Amino acid sequence: MKLKSSLLLVLFATSVFAGDPKSHPKIRKKMKDVLTSVIPDTDSSIWKSFPLKSDNVNIQVLDKISGKVFRAKMSVGQSVRFGTITIGLEKAFVNNPDDMDEVYAYIKIQENGKIIFNDWLFASSPSINLFTHPVYDVRVEF
Repeated sequence: MKLKSSLLLVLFATSVFAGDPKSHPKIRKKMKDVLTSVIPDTDSSIWKSFPLKSDNVNIQVLDKISGKVFRAKMSVGQSVRFGTITIGLEKAFVNNPDDMDEVYAYIKIQENGKIIFNDWLFASSPSINLFTHPVYDVRVEF
């Protein structure tokens, strides 16, 4: 139970302070203290670093009907149109190079002016927040 609550604290703090850990050294130290009390291995990547803001990510769109794959490097604030959908990148984060690779992207997808997806996508686990559409499959790549 102690581990579970500690990990929840880390996940919350990481999401709140992502990208700017230097401005929150007391919180970072507290998180490290909490985690090392449960996980004595100080080399553990769980508390090493916060995700860093990223200016761009790579996306892949699969047209399930034709089998065509479209890849694009998107910048934050940019939108890309593919077929009937428009994909907009709202926010992007990457893990610090000391940690395992991960790319997080907050994506907004519209079809015919209607928002059909507005959530986070993760490169390492595309099935966590799966974008389901009868024609298109959208993923974030490393």
